[in-house]
Amino acid sequence: MSFQIRKATPSDIPAILDAYFDAFGEHPINLRVFHPPSSPSVQKFWLESLSEALQDPNVHFCVITDSASPEPERVLAFSKWFQPQTSASAPPTSSLTGSRSWPEGADVAFAEHVFGLMDRKRREMMSGRPHWYLEMLGVRKELQRRGAGSQLLRWGLDRADETGDEAYLTASPAGTGLYLKNGFELVETVFIDDGKRIENFMVRPSQKGKE
Repeated sequence: MSFQIRKATPSDIPAILDAYFDAFGEHPINLRVFHPPSSPSVQKFWLESLSEALQDPNVHFCVITDSASPEPERVLAFSKWFQPQTSASAPPTSSLTGSRSWPEGADVAFAEHVFGLMDRKRREMMSGRPHWYLEMLGVRKELQRRGAGSQLLRWGLDRADETGDEAYLTASPAGTGLYLKNGFELVETVFIDDGKRIENFMVRPSQKGKE
């Protein structure tokens, strides 16, 4: 299998969505908000969200594909980075928490609590300080721990190093080790899903002036 990393295009959206649910299908957010994945309202929600992200000049959406796969290329992993804003205003809000209606059958209270918490924590920790924000990084189960996630992470960190900015993300316990190895520091841990799930809020300090 031959990996290649590139910017995502609108034609990748169905494959990104398939990879997303392969990577995160058992996450409580998906089980309580985006379930079942095949339902028309869930598909509509994500297709609209991904389409908006690809049109946003502040978003860098990358994919890793198998260059040997038939057209359309199979998306093996994906990442969504927000670049720092030029103004001193608050960081951009996730495209998932805008005015869009949640899918039919979603646990709306849970969705608004979790996404609201994530937005609030980032504003508390990073507002007023330019930073690169990794909102999503997913790898298909069959490719996990084979370097695809590290490549996508490195893509954003290289740009953060070029601009001399911090980087920020929210991590699951499974992904925290990768981020610690790449210079992130654990700032705060919170419990969601009635205490059954941990989310770690992490910051990578600016590498400006460091060798």
